[in-house]
Amino acid sequence: MFLIVMGVSGCGKSTIGQMLAQRLGWAFYDADDFHPVQNVAKMSAGIPLTDEDRAGWLEALAGLIQQQTESGSSGVLACSALKESYRQRLRRGRVKFIYLKGNYETIWARMLHRSEHFMNPALLQSQFATLEEPADALTLNIELPPEGIVQEIMESLVENKYSLGILGLGVMGRSLAQNFARNGYRPIGFDLNPKLPAGFDVSVTNSLEELTGALAAPRTVFLMVPAGAPVDAAITSLMPYLQPGDVIIDGGNSYFADTERRARELQESGILYIGMGVSGGESGALRGPSMMPGGSEDAWPRIRPMFESVAAKTESGEPCVGWMGTGGAGHYVKMVHNGIEYGDMQLIAEMYDLLHRGAGLSNQELAKIFAAWNTRELRSYLIEISATILAREDELTGQSLVDMILDEAAQKGTGKWTSQNSFDLGIAIPTINAAVESRIISSLKSERILASQVLGTADRFGGDVGQLVLAAEQALYASKIISYAQGLQLLKTASQEYGWNVNLAEIVRVWRAGCIIRASLLGDITNAYQDNPGLPNLLLDTTFSQAVLSRQAAWREVVRVAVGLGIPMLATCASLAYFDAYRSQVLPANLTQAQRDFFGAHTYRRIDRDGVFHTQWEIV
Repeated sequence: MFLIVMGVSGCGKSTIGQMLAQRLGWAFYDADDFHPVQNVAKMSAGIPLTDEDRAGWLEALAGLIQQQTESGSSGVLACSALKESYRQRLRRGRVKFIYLKGNYETIWARMLHRSEHFMNPALLQSQFATLEEPADALTLNIELPPEGIVQEIMESLVENKYSLGILGLGVMGRSLAQNFARNGYRPIGFDLNPKLPAGFDVSVTNSLEELTGALAAPRTVFLMVPAGAPVDAAITSLMPYLQPGDVIIDGGNSYFADTERRARELQESGILYIGMGVSGGESGALRGPSMMPGGSEDAWPRIRPMFESVAAKTESGEPCVGWMGTGGAGHYVKMVHNGIEYGDMQLIAEMYDLLHRGAGLSNQELAKIFAAWNTRELRSYLIEISATILAREDELTGQSLVDMILDEAAQKGTGKWTSQNSFDLGIAIPTINAAVESRIISSLKSERILASQVLGTADRFGGDVGQLVLAAEQALYASKIISYAQGLQLLKTASQEYGWNVNLAEIVRVWRAGCIIRASLLGDITNAYQDNPGLPNLLLDTTFSQAVLSRQAAWREVVRVAVGLGIPMLATCASLAYFDAYRSQVLPANLTQAQRDFFGAHTYRRIDRDGVFHTQWEIV
């Protein structure tokens, strides 16, 4: 579709056209840019153009409209189009006119305030004399504020169609639909087996044909279905109803390699494909999530205003959505986000276990401790909700609710994918790996009960509990830094390996609100990567190296106490071990390499000369 914003010079065509194009995510064209040199010279001299002067100009504009609409693209054109005969020549493809109406006095007064224009009273009068007001256009008074004019256009010409379709109306799909609707973008939904709550006021269709037919062109369809085969099935079902230039967005937790494959396959059909990580859970989706899109870059300018509108906002008002890169970059960033989330959750759980089971603090006492932590360096969403969880009583038993919950942690796969991919890329992320392994061990409930009877259980701490609480706070902060450092180093390496050119500072900025791992320390992380985009590891930034070093004694004390008591702290211990390994100028890998050469002739390098060596070893 092309929207042609018309009127005499000075009516505001270009201003309104540009605002409208940005709102829609469409291309903007100014018809004055297509005038031949001789026309520009005449107008600059104050000489009105004739129909003959305009003939070639109109043909160029008509060719533009035809070419773009046939290729599946939409646009907004600011054009005088004063006569009906001119407008007829421009009606190639799907075209709608918007007429900005104003009187001579108002427009001439505007002209007098413009520093650069070649209009004179006679030339403006000639335009009014030539003007044939359109009968079939949307007519708007130019005395309205520009924002009001654009909103009327959206409501009258565009929003009789829906802004986007949402395929999949589970909890996240429904919440996002309501978020879009609240922010002025009309969604329409579809679900194979809808189970909609009472009061759900978003329009719903009964078929994909009806869904796609109700959307403004070019269409945008948001998939909120489970990862894997359901995504491929949804795409296959949509294809008969889509055209080149339409956009499919996968908002689920798809594996990044699947997203890369789908983007390549759909490119052949001219369909733009985006894999978008969405974080924040149900409340985030409803009120403002953090979103990480990647894929077909041509689609981003079109959908950007829509998603910036519904995204969470930082304290400074920045929307927590940004372009991550081509291919599967968006879903990869979300995958690593979830890996860091696994690590963060496990570290918090381990401190809770040490202080609750090990030191004997009640859940109510721990709720107050966690709430206090949330006012300092540890301030974050996960610490905040942990305090709330620990304070909650069970309505059925009157006991602490968290004690009534079975200690088996489930997982949906993103943490496991992060671990698997880290091995592929050769990046150590032991904190995140330990978190995944801790969930796996938690699933062995019956075996753990048996093992506790055979092998015994943890001891109770007999030292100064207050000092242990202080040390736990410091150890948790240091360990959290390690978890972020590992995840960001993995992202940096993946960007280089897959050619995404991701901006780590931009990624962290997007995580600062709306997402599960939002935390106060993300501000310092953003600054670190803005100051040094090539930073190899977060631990080499002065702010974070000092933060970890100053907490080192408390960190080691917590690990020592946990090991002494028999409280498992896989992620905390892994974080400290990573720190010690990363800062070790010498590691025992020399012995490992010698062993490899002994039994497998794998060779080794020396520290005192170049080359590759092998020794004929003998058992002593």
